[in-house]
Amino acid sequence: MIHISQTATSRPKVFFWLSGLLSLFMIMLVSLPSIWPASFGMLHPLQIDTDPENMLSADEPVRVFHNAQKKDFSLYDMIVVGVVNNSHPEGVFNKKSLSDIHALADFAKQIQWQDKEGKTQGVISVDLMAPSTVDNIEPGGVGEVKFEWLMKEPPVDDAEALTIRRKAQNLPLLNGTIISDDGKAVALYIPITAKNISYNVVEKLKGKIAEFSGTDQYYITGLPVAQDTFGVEMFIQMAISAPMAMLLIFLLMWYFFRKASLVISPMIVAMVSVIVTMGLLVITGNTVHIMSSMIPIFIMPIAVLDAIHILSDFYDKYPQFKDRKKTIQHVMKELSTPMLFTTLTTAVGFASLALTPIPPVQVFGLFVSIGVILAWLFTITLVPAYIMLMSEESFADFGLDHSDGAGSSPLARMLNGL
Repeated sequence: MIHISQTATSRPKVFFWLSGLLSLFMIMLVSLPSIWPASFGMLHPLQIDTDPENMLSADEPVRVFHNAQKKDFSLYDMIVVGVVNNSHPEGVFNKKSLSDIHALADFAKQIQWQDKEGKTQGVISVDLMAPSTVDNIEPGGVGEVKFEWLMKEPPVDDAEALTIRRKAQNLPLLNGTIISDDGKAVALYIPITAKNISYNVVEKLKGKIAEFSGTDQYYITGLPVAQDTFGVEMFIQMAISAPMAMLLIFLLMWYFFRKASLVISPMIVAMVSVIVTMGLLVITGNTVHIMSSMIPIFIMPIAVLDAIHILSDFYDKYPQFKDRKKTIQHVMKELSTPMLFTTLTTAVGFASLALTPIPPVQVFGLFVSIGVILAWLFTITLVPAYIMLMSEESFADFGLDHSDGAGSSPLARMLNGL
């Protein structure tokens, strides 16, 4: 380790060029097959998975049984659209509201498309449940049962809308499902071929709803929507929290060391560590799951730990040597063993997660462990190299002055008194 650090202090520009080229190489390996999959089919593109079911492996017994039961009973993931109207005394059971609901149900049936394999994806129209797609069952003549559509056409007036409500309330299967118990709201149950298309379907439904005028309120929910929304929001939060974490770390280190140009080096270490680690995750064919999306948040603070030790010791020792090369060599000799041991224990701790039976947690643990080791390697090379690229004059007022033998702060005076 000391030899590597000494080499970095002797050839600082080489190490920065190597780390920059490595980061650029990783970015290209991820971006090229993601942007042009047809041209770079031999590489693994970026794949994002927000399905919580994949926290269990595909051959997990409980998951196999669950999928088998869904297939046997023709059960599909459902998007539920609730429609309420708080301004009309009869809720949605008026001519305008039911006409819009009828139009929305007809539109939902048409949300279908062909995937790359030629399979039909989208809404399973035959199983869609709405006032216009369910049967009204009532007695006919003697020994006769009459079947008809509950709402074959939109009502021509409010009186017909109330008739539709009365018929639905007489059917236990519809009362409390298609219409609410108080007879003021309606729900549409829209089955879809796969849960991972729920976002696209919901966006199309929202586009149609935006065309309606009036006072109706539409609420879209359902398990696939909740899962998709959770996944999307998770990645959005990661995109926000990761830069915020970097900024907070930078501001704290700036406050501690009072030199912005110096504390940039741990930020470079953290950034390079995250790029290389996430690049390795993608190019090895692993999917970015909800768990693995949190890897950068773990690596960034861990990556700056050793750098803080180096800068802190450098801050203390520089006034004694007044030479940045001698100081950093002394610091690295002093801290090499402790930093190596703390890195190994942290890496082993995260790597132990690979023993769990949950695939995303295994990937998370392994790649955080890899990121910790990479962060240590970049720290012992880039931080000394960065210090050597700074001029000696920039350290003129840097470091802790030990000349008076005692600190001036209350805490320092108390510690010296002990």
